[in-house]
Amino acid sequence: MSIDSLSLSSFRNHNSNHFEFSKGITVIWGENGSGKTSVLEAIHLLTYGKSFKTHKQAQLIKEDKKTSLLKAVFSKKKVKNIISAQVEKTSSKIKVNGKLILNRKELIGQNNVVVLSPEEQPITKGAPLQRRQFIDKMFSVSNKKYINSLQEYNRALKQRNAALQNIRDDKTKKNQLSPWDNLLSEKAEKLWGERFEHLLMFNNLFLSTVDQYDRTLDIKTSSTTELKNKEEILENLKKRENKDIARGRTSYGPHKDDITFFWNGKTLREYGSQGEHKLTLFLLKVTEMLFLKKNTGVYPTLLLDDLFAKLDLERSKKIVAMLSLFRDEESKRTQTIITTTDILNVENSGLLKKYSNSKTIRLQR
Repeated sequence: MSIDSLSLSSFRNHNSNHFEFSKGITVIWGENGSGKTSVLEAIHLLTYGKSFKTHKQAQLIKEDKKTSLLKAVFSKKKVKNIISAQVEKTSSKIKVNGKLILNRKELIGQNNVVVLSPEEQPITKGAPLQRRQFIDKMFSVSNKKYINSLQEYNRALKQRNAALQNIRDDKTKKNQLSPWDNLLSEKAEKLWGERFEHLLMFNNLFLSTVDQYDRTLDIKTSSTTELKNKEEILENLKKRENKDIARGRTSYGPHKDDITFFWNGKTLREYGSQGEHKLTLFLLKVTEMLFLKKNTGVYPTLLLDDLFAKLDLERSKKIVAMLSLFRDEESKRTQTIITTTDILNVENSGLLKKYSNSKTIRLQR
């Protein structure tokens, strides 16, 4: 998969811009505030229906404008798709080849990208929610069955939480909780089973990726995801029933899962350095790329925002060596788009030399 071109109008600080990308590597460089990250953000929006930086539509529109317009041409196995978006302050209209997309789920999986940006750091540094969102997005993109199971579980969770609140507020009787317990346990069993299977595949790929980068590195993962049947889940819900009623929310289930990353046996979140966090995140994103390739048959486009910041030259060169290994069925390297404030960092890493089809784009404020 690749993105051929992108046109922006009144998006962030872009007034009107058109970009054409190399099938290999494109480096977008310029000083802070020149709009480099916004290019990646626009590609992500046209791929998944939303920004990776903000949930506030108004922030995407250039100051003093009412609407942003975006259009991109994607190529996938020699088939071209034109995806456009009209972004307004409270909503977006997205079209694929002129047809309006009514549900964002219709867009997911058509043209995949993997983003590594400073906004992704909560995956290793933040709360469990960020890590669940990371794996849920990846698994949903690669498997429509998973996204359906996730949505069914979240609906059941919302319904049980509403019932808990009604019981707490004396609006209904305690025995009214039983149907929602049954529904939630059924959906939890299904989601946990699929998540466990996907996590096993992802973890094996991750360990292989770490080993490929540097065999001396000791980075591992641990997950709280469980394989529980409906009866076991019901029993655990019952044990927590009084506490759940008092709080008005469910305290047990897939929505409480977490992943822990370990670097040399110590938890990365508590003891990791800036460089260790960034390298781990890079390796996770490479694994995400490999996971999507394994499950969809097509490499996603890599979007790497300020990749070499906070990394020493030795690690940068190892990253370059790893990126140069990934090729599609036609032996072409995976399309990669990188932003940087310092083009010399990219040149010193040797990345441009690894790609015969490379391109640089300079942006100015």
